[in-house]
Amino acid sequence: MLDEELDLWNIHKSPVDWEFVHKNYDQVIVGGAGLLHSVFEKFWKDLDQNCKLPIIIWGIGICLPENDSIKGVAKDVVQSVFSKSVFANVRDELTRDFYQLPTDISITACPTLVYVANEFNVAAKGKSGKNILHSSHLDLEPTSTTPKIKEMIEQAGFNYRFTANVESKKYPLKKILKMYQKCDYVVTTRLHGAIIAYAFKRPYIAISYDPKITAFHKLYGGGVCITDVDQLPQVLKSEQFKVLGQYESELARIKQFGKGIAAYLAK
Repeated sequence: MLDEELDLWNIHKSPVDWEFVHKNYDQVIVGGAGLLHSVFEKFWKDLDQNCKLPIIIWGIGICLPENDSIKGVAKDVVQSVFSKSVFANVRDELTRDFYQLPTDISITACPTLVYVANEFNVAAKGKSGKNILHSSHLDLEPTSTTPKIKEMIEQAGFNYRFTANVESKKYPLKKILKMYQKCDYVVTTRLHGAIIAYAFKRPYIAISYDPKITAFHKLYGGGVCITDVDQLPQVLKSEQFKVLGQYESELARIKQFGKGIAAYLAK
């Protein structure tokens, strides 16, 4: 979207070599997924204290899993970085409200939608399909729940497939994404299971163990969100979860935010 040469930095490698960064780059883009999870606090403090380049924040969000005792990166650190940023975008109202960010901050769905649209043929399927992909968050989904979900899906008359949604040599990114493209519906305990389903226009049933999943469903629709796995059989019997969200308008909003950044970088 930016028509710029980009380089990547592993956020887990903290502290950052700021001498190298300041010498070789013009901007810093902080982007992607749950980068406000508490495990990334060292990075945010490092960024706040040492970055001298313009900062663009794009598509990030808070993670508040039920099994975490520490809830997110410290608010004062996040607010400080956001106040310095030239562009800021978060993925949901949950993030905005948790960090008490400006009420008019840009909120859009994950830029994953644009990547999928550029790399794959995105087209909705009919409502009579029988193939369900179970996208599991192995850290959040109780181990006893995984086989239970499989049993429920098969008992409802659907064909079951599984992904942990984690890249590996056996399952590189595009192979995982093709699993979504080939399926008819998605059952997920992982936020990006719902996001990728949405990106392919696949209705989803999200089982929430973290309010970020509920927040995504509230804003973008495209499926059903439940909080108890025992609700799954009833939902599978209904047509309720097969209603698609406002995909085209959400995709356009992401691209519009990207155009604003591209125009700024072109100056």
